[in-house]
Formats: sequence, structure tokens, C-alpha cells
Amino acid sequence: MTTSRFSFITWRKIFLAAVVLTLPFRTASPVEVTILYWSDRHAHNLPELEERDGEAMEVGGAAVLAGMVSALRSSTPRTLVLVAGDEFTGTPVSTLTNGLSQVQILNRTGIDGFVPGNHEFDYGWQSLLDVMRKARFPVLLANVVRVETMERLFPPDTVLHLAGVEVGIIGLIYQEFTRSVIRDRALGVTGLDPVLSARTFVASRRDSCDLLVALTHIGWRGDSLLAAEVEGLDVIVGGHSNTVIDPPREVNGVIIVQSGPYGRNLGRLVLEVDTAEGGITRCRGELLRVEADAAQPDPNVDKLVRRLEKRYTHRLDRQIGTLQTDWHIHSRSPSNLAQWAVDVLHSEVPEAHLAVINNGNIRKSLPRGPILERDIWEICPFENQILVLQISGMELRQVVRKQLEEPREFLTWSGLRLESEDGEIRTLTVRGRPVDDMDEYSVVATGYIWDHLDSYFGLQQGERPIFYLPESNQRESLVEAVIAQSVISAPTDDRWVAK
Repeated sequence: MTTSRFSFITWRKIFLAAVVLTLPFRTASPVEVTILYWSDRHAHNLPELEERDGEAMEVGGAAVLAGMVSALRSSTPRTLVLVAGDEFTGTPVSTLTNGLSQVQILNRTGIDGFVPGNHEFDYGWQSLLDVMRKARFPVLLANVVRVETMERLFPPDTVLHLAGVEVGIIGLIYQEFTRSVIRDRALGVTGLDPVLSARTFVASRRDSCDLLVALTHIGWRGDSLLAAEVEGLDVIVGGHSNTVIDPPREVNGVIIVQSGPYGRNLGRLVLEVDTAEGGITRCRGELLRVEADAAQPDPNVDKLVRRLEKRYTHRLDRQIGTLQTDWHIHSRSPSNLAQWAVDVLHSEVPEAHLAVINNGNIRKSLPRGPILERDIWEICPFENQILVLQISGMELRQVVRKQLEEPREFLTWSGLRLESEDGEIRTLTVRGRPVDDMDEYSVVATGYIWDHLDSYFGLQQGERPIFYLPESNQRESLVEAVIAQSVISAPTDDRWVAK
């Protein structure tokens, strides 16, 4: 009896040992994985001049960036190329193709993951779906759904297999992204909490993946909060805030990287991954400057960029005026370009009391010299309709106080003059007359301001009177103004003095 029991146990051990030996063996040796990344390129496909040490040099450009990607990928066997959104909007070719130009360029560059940013929605979410059907790369977005059905627009995540390393990638955008989009372009979709989406991702992928990556368009602050609130992520490749992170930062054990805007930097993050236990044992990272001598331009991408520019934008290279003073734009303070642009807006309805734009409406400064029509398309890439709304003097005073105390971004006014000190209003006039709380004031604005009246003005639309200018387009108004004025000198004036 004793012999029989011993024999059974012995043979069971032998059988189990044989089973274990047939299971896939996972080495404990660290394996190197490279992630190449960028974000917020905003269709800056052509190289741009940048002054350095008194000399002008070319930086950026899709062809050089693609050449760098190709060279680095060929020298490292396990490489991922990830793009953290806002490829669309910024230059005419993106606007004229509804972003298709950027998808075609990314296809030829060869990327492994893309998360849409808020500007991918500038032409409407239905248009985004149509354009992305032509993408030959994973488009990932876990936390945007259709309002009616709660169905996602794109797959939430994917797992990529890199020669024995399993990499899980989730795409996330900031929950309130619709606040940064013209309202009718985002009607029917809504954002969900990225933290909850990331926790679900970690729970479902942690056991089967060696590395978990969040590809995000939520900004540096959002990335930091995500890292702090979600256990189990390894890397966050981020965008949206245009933050230049060099070297990589670590929050709660999560490595966070961003490249900065306009394709001027290519991020490279090299990780040693433990494929037995999972996680990262070592990392190093840097931002590589995208310059003419950094790599041979990719000939296929270069050919495509030139063809797109010739087909869609060559007519925009005509000179339409001359600038005698540099145009500057600042998101948080007065600037001469924003003042000129809002005065042009006001001229569309000169009988109105006021006009206003948000400085984020203006996307590019311009040095003195020739003004090309292309420049205006890049200064104002948005097709904002022009409208007139009504506010009371009391509401106007409230709006100004909000701007002084907690601005979403700087608002530039035409027809308004303010003097304040330590947050207290000293002088507030409309066309030279003190604001009367009981009076009504007409304000020329963009459809974007109207769509987000609560966040910019702290006011509700309600039954407020409003009138749209038929077939109006802010960018076309600016083009026509340059042609009419011909020679422009626009120093910053003292319409807004806050001490």
C-alpha cells in the first residue's frame, strides 16, 4: 500500500515536470525597446527657418523627420513610432484636405500608433472617421464615444509584438476636448474620464503585456495626474500642452515624455524591459533636433509633401501686402497682431460697440516684410463664422473681472479700454464713454467664442440676441484687410493696461 502511494506521487511529479518544460520559456534578461515619438506638429510639413547664433537654419519638415525615423528604426530591432495627436490644423494643406494630407504623410513615414487630439476634430468627427479609414496605422482612442449609443469612435487600445516583447498601448484625450472645438464639429460625441479608461486598460492588459504605454493628448499636467492616479502604467507619451520634456520625467514610477510642437524635435526613449516579471529596469531618453543635416530626407515623403503643396496651396504664395512692424502673438497678454485682427473683425460691423477674439485664435507671429496669403492661412487656420451678440454693461464688467482674475486665455478687445491695478478696475470705457451697467452693448465675435461663452465670459447663451453674418469667414476677412491696407504698421497700443 505504501509502495503504491509512493509510486503514484513519483509519477505525478515526473508528469508535471514534463508539462512545465513544454511551456514557453520567458527569459529574465532585460530586452531593449526604443520608442520614437512626437506630437502637435499641426501640419508643419515643410522646413521652417529658425535663427540661431545670428544665422538662419532650417528646422522641422516631414521629410527629414521621416528620414530620421527610418535611420533609427533600421539600427534598433525593437522600435515603436508613436504620435500623440494634433497633426491636423495649422497650415493650408491640412485645411484644404480635411487632414487627409497628414494621414498620407504618416502612412509613408510608418508609425505604430496615433491618438487623435482636439484639432483632429476641427473638420468634424464624421470627417475624422472618413479620413482615418485611409490610415495604415492603429488609431487609438479609448475615451470618446457617440452620445446616443456610447460606442467608441476608434479602438481603445492595441497590443504590438516586438520580437518577444508584448507592448500594450492605449489612446487617451482630455475629457473636455469638445470645449476646444467649434461646437457643431463635436455634436454627438463626448469625452469620458481618461483615468477610468486607463485603469480598465491596465486591469485587462497587465498580465499579458511586458510594457504598458499610454499615448495621450491631455497635456503635461494631465499626464502627471494620470501617472499619479493609475497604478500599473509604465510610460506616458504625451501631447497637447506643447511641453518640451528633456530628459524624461518620472511621476509615481511612470516615465513621461513629450517632444514639444511643430515637428522640431523627435523624441527617443530607450527602455530595458524585463520580460520575465514585466516593467522597466532602466531607461534613457533625449530629444533629437530635426535639422537638415540630421538625416537624409525620406524621398517618398519629400515627393508627397511637394506634390500636396503644389496641388493645393501654390496659389497662396502670392504677396498680398507688406508688414512694416513685426507681428507678435502672446496667449496671455496684449499683442499687436491680436489687436490688428480684432480691429479687422470690428470693421465687419463698424456700428457695433465692441469686438473680441481669444488670442488662441491667432496661431503664428510674422516678421516684417512681405505678407503672403499663405501667412494669413497659418495665422488664422480656423474657418470661424462672424456674429454679433448682445451683453449688458453689468455683464461686460463681469467679463472683464473674469479676465483679470481667472482667464481661460487672453481676450483682445476692439472698442474697449481698460486700466486696472492689482486686479481692481480703475477705468473701463466703450468708445471713450464709461460703461453703464444698465446699457446694452453689441459685440462682434467668432462662432467659437459664442460656442464657449460660458468658459470665456462666464455667461450663458440663454435667449441672448445673436445675429450671424451670412457666409462670413474670419480668415477671409483678414486676407481682404491685408489687400485693402497694402502696407501695415501695427504697434501694440494701450487699450488694455493691467498693472
